[in-house]
Amino acid sequence: MSGSELIIVRSLTDSDMGLFAAHRKATASHQRAIALTTRAAKRLLHPDVFEGKGGDFDCICLFGAAMNREIRRVNKGSKNWRLGGSQLDHEVFRDLDSRDFALIRSVPHNDGASPILLTFVGRHSHQLVQAGLVAMLANGELQHSVAIFDESKSGFSALSDLFPAIPARVAVRPPAQQSAFIS
Repeated sequence: MSGSELIIVRSLTDSDMGLFAAHRKATASHQRAIALTTRAAKRLLHPDVFEGKGGDFDCICLFGAAMNREIRRVNKGSKNWRLGGSQLDHEVFRDLDSRDFALIRSVPHNDGASPILLTFVGRHSHQLVQAGLVAMLANGELQHSVAIFDESKSGFSALSDLFPAIPARVAVRPPAQQSAFIS
């Protein structure tokens, strides 16, 4: 990713856990998505995509040994914004729980031309990193379970060092995989 970036930190809730096949049977929520606030969606999405209530994005999901890359939808349902798609089906996601974290790294105002990196941080698998995130967010950064860090904000550099950007060789999709802008 080139240019400015932002990292959206989402403290996972019980309703977010439906995204993971390992939690699907135990969760009351059947949504396969991570909830976003309107404020986060406005920063993440290009104004045309935001006004069109969503679009499709090349999304790279990482957690431990699991890596998933597919087109995922960021959209506004009846009242909430969500980053959704097919279930993430890998046993490693069993280690995630509510109050763990999802980090969404992207260029601001993404129109679908740049991939989104979605990294998960769990208490069981990343104890020190998770504790550091909790400490970083303890001063009230989280609003409705979401915090937004751009390059001008304190804390972005530390998050950026822990969760590097998508390498150029991964970020660029072969032309056959390019998807059109969908609003």
